[in-house]
Amino acid sequence: MGDTKIAPDVEKNGAVISNGLSEETAIDVSGTDADKKGKKDEKKKDEEKPEMVPFGQYYRYATKLDGLFIVIAIFFAAIKGFAWPSIMIVFGLMINDLVDTNADQIIGEKMPLFAYIYIGMGFLNIAAGYLSTTLMLLSAERQSNKVRNEYFRAIMRQEIGWFDETSSGELTTRLTSDINKIKDGMSDKVAMAVQWIVAFLSGFIIAFCYEWRLSLVIMSTSPLLAISGFLFSKIMAEFTEKEQSAYAAAGGIAEEVIGAMRTVVSFGAEHHESKRYNKKLESSEVAGKRNGLFSGLSIGFTMLIMFCTYGLAFWYGAKLCGEGKADPGKILIAFFNILIGSFAMGHAAPHFQTMAEGRGAAYTVFKTIDRESKINYEKGEGKSPSSCTGRIEFRNVNFCYPSRKDVEIMKDFNLTLLPGKTHALVGPSGCGKSTAVGLIERFYDADEGEVFLDGENVKDLNLQWLRNQIGLVGQEPVLFATTIEENIRYGRDDVTMEEIEAACKKAFAHDFIMELPDKYQTLCGERGSKLSGGQKQRVAIARALVRNPKILLLDEATSALDNKSEDIVQRALEAAAEGRTTLVIAHRLSTIKNADTISAIEQHKVAEEGTHDELLAKEGLYHTLVMYQQQVQEEGGDDLAALPSYEDVITQRKSSVKRLKSIQSVSEKEKDLEVAIEDPEEKKKKELQEMAGFLEIMQENNAYENACIVVGAFGAAVNGATMPVFAVLFSEVIQALAKVLPDPLKPVDPDFEPDYSETNKWAIFFVITGVVSGLANFLQIHFMSLSGLSFTTRMRQKAFKALLRKNMGFFDLPENSIGALTTRLSEDAAAIKGATGVRIGSIIQNVVGLGVGIGIAFYASWRLSLLTLACIPFVAAAGSVQMMQLAGTMKTMTRLYEQAGQTAAEAVENMRTVCSLCIERLFLKKYADCLVEPSRKFKRQAHLTGLSMGLAEAVIFFTYAAVFTYGAYLMKLEEGHSGKLTFTELMKVFSGIVFSAMTIGQTMSMLPDYGKAKASAFKLFKLIREPPVIDAYSKEGKKPDITGNLRFDNVKFNYPSRPEVPVLKGLSFSIEKGKTVALVGQSGCGKSTSVQLTERFYDSLDGIVTIDDVDVKEINVAHLRQQMGLVSQEPILFDYSIEENIKYGALHRKVTDDEVKRAAIAANINNFILTLPDGYDTRVGEKGTQLSGGQKQRIAIARALVRNPKILLLDEATSALDNESEKVVQEALDRAREGRTCLVIAHRLSTIQTADLICVIQEGVVVESGTHADLLARRGVYYNLNKSADKH
Repeated sequence: MGDTKIAPDVEKNGAVISNGLSEETAIDVSGTDADKKGKKDEKKKDEEKPEMVPFGQYYRYATKLDGLFIVIAIFFAAIKGFAWPSIMIVFGLMINDLVDTNADQIIGEKMPLFAYIYIGMGFLNIAAGYLSTTLMLLSAERQSNKVRNEYFRAIMRQEIGWFDETSSGELTTRLTSDINKIKDGMSDKVAMAVQWIVAFLSGFIIAFCYEWRLSLVIMSTSPLLAISGFLFSKIMAEFTEKEQSAYAAAGGIAEEVIGAMRTVVSFGAEHHESKRYNKKLESSEVAGKRNGLFSGLSIGFTMLIMFCTYGLAFWYGAKLCGEGKADPGKILIAFFNILIGSFAMGHAAPHFQTMAEGRGAAYTVFKTIDRESKINYEKGEGKSPSSCTGRIEFRNVNFCYPSRKDVEIMKDFNLTLLPGKTHALVGPSGCGKSTAVGLIERFYDADEGEVFLDGENVKDLNLQWLRNQIGLVGQEPVLFATTIEENIRYGRDDVTMEEIEAACKKAFAHDFIMELPDKYQTLCGERGSKLSGGQKQRVAIARALVRNPKILLLDEATSALDNKSEDIVQRALEAAAEGRTTLVIAHRLSTIKNADTISAIEQHKVAEEGTHDELLAKEGLYHTLVMYQQQVQEEGGDDLAALPSYEDVITQRKSSVKRLKSIQSVSEKEKDLEVAIEDPEEKKKKELQEMAGFLEIMQENNAYENACIVVGAFGAAVNGATMPVFAVLFSEVIQALAKVLPDPLKPVDPDFEPDYSETNKWAIFFVITGVVSGLANFLQIHFMSLSGLSFTTRMRQKAFKALLRKNMGFFDLPENSIGALTTRLSEDAAAIKGATGVRIGSIIQNVVGLGVGIGIAFYASWRLSLLTLACIPFVAAAGSVQMMQLAGTMKTMTRLYEQAGQTAAEAVENMRTVCSLCIERLFLKKYADCLVEPSRKFKRQAHLTGLSMGLAEAVIFFTYAAVFTYGAYLMKLEEGHSGKLTFTELMKVFSGIVFSAMTIGQTMSMLPDYGKAKASAFKLFKLIREPPVIDAYSKEGKKPDITGNLRFDNVKFNYPSRPEVPVLKGLSFSIEKGKTVALVGQSGCGKSTSVQLTERFYDSLDGIVTIDDVDVKEINVAHLRQQMGLVSQEPILFDYSIEENIKYGALHRKVTDDEVKRAAIAANINNFILTLPDGYDTRVGEKGTQLSGGQKQRIAIARALVRNPKILLLDEATSALDNESEKVVQEALDRAREGRTCLVIAHRLSTIQTADLICVIQEGVVVESGTHADLLARRGVYYNLNKSADKH
């Protein structure tokens, strides 16, 4: 390619932009402003109607046994629903006897029979309540577990392109909260809905059978009730969908932030991220408030219509009685059953709401389940040849990433990899090298052209077979939260321990593993956080080697290793490549000069190809890169850091490369610690369930919420008093009906005129009561929902803010994984609704109703009322049994479900690694296993819940039996006896109890949610109230004008989660203002730990860390961190625009656009940004997935430079850069170091040769220090490290 023409540069916006060598763009180049587009999409979504699955599809995972459970449960729920209307028939017949005879004595004789009927109904309710509740709960648990597994299975089978456009945080949030909604929508709420619907239907049917004329009149108002009910459900479903979407988005932010805590904390972005999370919650709160408003209006309107209907019923019923077309008994049977039916509608509405929410959640979940993956491992289709030689061919391949179809990555790409040979790809960062790996692995399929393996199109091969022939080692290794042995075993499930050890020896990992207390059983931590970067990489290499693959793909496989380790691992990889088709992707050309064939890529295709010597002779792109390396070597550096600048290459060659590289998961380098010691006693420890008290929860309300509660409580109190007062007036209505009829003991008077004055009066009163009840319901529901939404939103915000405030040691604990914390944040905040807002209103309503009802009963007959009071504790006890049983297992079940959430989150966030290792089914099994224990406990709880629910209602019937039995006795007393009771007085006691019992029943149904709320409130309050030792929010501490003198004096440290493992054993070094000190040493020696102690992520156990002779523990934490700029090896970017990501470095002040541009220029990223259609407004995607590794690193460097820090912390800051960029960026960093105190951590010794002081660390102490020349002259540890680098 020596005859390649040099293309002229184009000047744009004052910056030189090559129409040749530009970064491959991994960003949105549609030319549309991302924010505006997002708002348009949001608006369009808001205008769309909420979707719900049909009932048939809702139960798509029900088995025949589930169907049997549902049928039996519905049958017994229907029996429960029929119980009350049927009892009213007996009651109506009794009324007729009263009116006909006017003899209390006769009624008294019939009371025992009435009592026996109630006792029988009580026992029937125990059986019906147990079976209907328990069977529905069991069925819901079985089905929801299937949905969980199927949803997770559907996620796991999706192609990688789908994950590029879908937030992993949103997926894991839906996996918990949405499926819980589905479960609630098909649980005992269904049985309760059926119970009340049957009560509604049977009530109206019985009413029609006994007095059809009156029933028709009453039914004339049904359309109004139907309209209000329809509007209620429609509006509820719409706003529920909006709430779910907002909560899912907030969950995605929470997962993104918790997964990048060190980055967030180091830049002092806690308040910024808290505001971002809060903003997402605001939209959900707005939707919830509108929901509460329309719910209050709908229910208030419903109650108004109901009471007006009652007035109409008494008015017309009196007319029928007066005309001799009906008798009071039939009128009251019809009226009472319509009353029961009307109340049943109100009781059924919340359960239908829950079912609607479940169906709405199911729509999104089932849509994912039903999605057909474009590359599906489950199909099992395709050929599975008996052998594989390893010949790979790319024929005229064109490719664009699915998420950015307008960005060309490959164009007429042709490449052949011969069997058993090593082939290397070189080229600028973003040219498409890693894309080739993705196409070989079939993470993606080519848009045009074909990829062949041994002459077979990879699309025609069995996907799992294909991937089992491949061993992949990437630049950013992913380890899972299990032991080292298990992580390696993921490479091949039938691997022996001897093979594992052999692979680790080849990967230079065996020695450090054997030094760990638990050796191969050492836990790696989430994302391998308990190991250093080099250690993670070596374990990942061992995992690839145990696969014994025919094809080896090495994508910067040694980038994270120190010089000593890299030399050995590189030789091990070369040995492993023998006899295998090996594709090596490298920025450091020293690692691929022995390759059989080297291909240089430019302009989306292979530009030149040959051996190392052949390409040098061509004097093309490869020659240019090598010349830079030799130049650096002549200057005394190692070839690993020899990098041509972006502009230098532009002046010599034409290259146009655009790229879209999606990286599934990026984890921060947390520490050099090598071990994870788990305390087995802590795992086995059983803690007692703790719950927050009601008053403790109420004390958390603010003034606005308390004001809403006061208004809502007033409405609830009025609402609660409405029914008992109505009961008293009903007793009087019986007498009013009697006045309408002629006296049966007197001769028939042909001129008799019925007296309608009394019934007309009560009819008017019903209308007045309806107005009061409607207004009270509106006040109660609307204002209580305002209070509850505000409270739960604040709790979410406080909990998230508290998480941002936690020390790093908190996130090191296994129980505080990303998945577990996001699950806890979502579910606990949602569960706390059970003790706030609308629930408070219902409790106040029920308590007032019970109190007024009992008061009425005492007024009528204190003797009979005392018996009533004696029965009420039994009713309360039945409900408390349920709450205690629920509380007993609440914490354990929550913990176990968190474990399942963690497993799912770990898999979803690392899908490329999961797919490449073909361990999808393994994670499916792990997830299913995590659900076994909570499911078993839930099923056991279901029996107790069902029994307590049945008993709670049965006790009410037993209470009625006692009241009527004792009431009959009092009615039989002689006239003049002080305890003599009239039938009217008995009815007042009875009616007071009836309507009070209704409120008790409603309260009992809330106990499960209330128990969950108290348990969740305790956990949230504990999270919020526990102050951290290192508090970034604290105003305390000194705020000196820091100049930058840094000193470590005999510092000893071990990580809090592993106190048995010392990391620093007396580390001492100092850095004078404006000087640079470099720390070198093998992986895991404690270099990064010193950075974390400087940033005060942790505090030393002994010794002291000072800045300007002030102990860092005495300096205000936020002020301290504002003085520092951190650039780490594995950069974390956020789902912002490029400009916002750079400004993230200085959130404590206003950053100008000029500052952003200067920082970008210094980091050699400005020219690339200007080539993008949206420029600095281009979004980088979740975790920066729309950028290549080098592009992310340079933006991270710009982010640190814009901070203008007094102390610069560089932890392998240039490790991810390509050869063309590293030299310029290193020079930029060298300039940035001028006048600043700088602590550099490096494996590549060439990058720190100019440091004022180099400290060599071994086993947590400095073993030698000096300048580069001094240390070489000593011929000690540093000399050996440097010699190892020279061998490359």
